[in-house]
Amino acid sequence: MMFFLLIWSITSLGFFALAASMQKHQKQIFGQILAAPKTRLATILGWIILAVALGLCAITGALSNMISYWVGSLSFAAILVGLSLSYAQNKIKLIVIACAVVALITGIMCSI
Repeated sequence: MMFFLLIWSITSLGFFALAASMQKHQKQIFGQILAAPKTRLATILGWIILAVALGLCAITGALSNMISYWVGSLSFAAILVGLSLSYAQNKIKLIVIACAVVALITGIMCSI
């Protein structure tokens, strides 16, 4: 369960970063459209975070099983991000911080 929370929180952070790279969601999250370099940074960061989550899954167990595990966590992360952008626009920054804290705590607990 701890490993799932780790992968889920990391993929959620990746999806939030990718959402922050889209103009519509930039208005929701930041209240304005970001400059092109910041948009590009959010895109690159989002893909890197998702790749890190995939890498963690790949080195943890059988590759075929863990890719399926990663895709499952992507689904739950997409639900969180989609519902957050739809119904909790004012609390997105708090949700991102909560995801980062969950990733940090579960990362520490999984490494022990």
